[in-house]
Amino acid sequence: MATEQQVMYGVDVGGHREFIEWFAEHPAEARIEFRASGTAEETANRTTATIGGWSMGGEAMGEDRHHELRFGLPPELEEAMAYTDTEDRYEAIETALAALTACINGTIGYNALRTGLEIEDVTTTVRVPVDLRVLFGIHGIEEADGMYGDLEIDVAVTAPALSEAEMAMVREFPKRSPVYNLLVGAHPSEPTVSFGS
Repeated sequence: MATEQQVMYGVDVGGHREFIEWFAEHPAEARIEFRASGTAEETANRTTATIGGWSMGGEAMGEDRHHELRFGLPPELEEAMAYTDTEDRYEAIETALAALTACINGTIGYNALRTGLEIEDVTTTVRVPVDLRVLFGIHGIEEADGMYGDLEIDVAVTAPALSEAEMAMVREFPKRSPVYNLLVGAHPSEPTVSFGS
């Protein structure tokens, strides 16, 4: 069990708990908004996405951050789809799955820190089958709900000293993941499409 002066998982436990207490007492000030933008390139399905500023409590943060991700397809798919110049890039679905692994791992770490559980290692693997017929206009938009098969999430935790009750607690931690809830929860949204000349 961690004491207030301990460092666990690279975090000062006392300082972290102070932040969580502040977070709980000031929900409006603690509300975080992340954002990203993507610019389509000349080649179909290739986008350069940028991650930069974010906000907390409505206050802009990290305006000097600049991370670029180059999206596209694996070269074998590009070749099968008659691309004239193939290039290996991140596929957007793969990136969403990778983000889910990171968020589940982080969620387990934060909650292990919160509860004082000693966890040595966490590896999350996710996979999902996808049917792209809606994307390519073979099926109508009304069939978009059938685009994905079941999302499989496997979390391997190394923690030899946990009791049965503690293991049951850890099994619930992934459901606290923000990205997990973004992907599996209902978040109705209507894209706003504007046109320029």
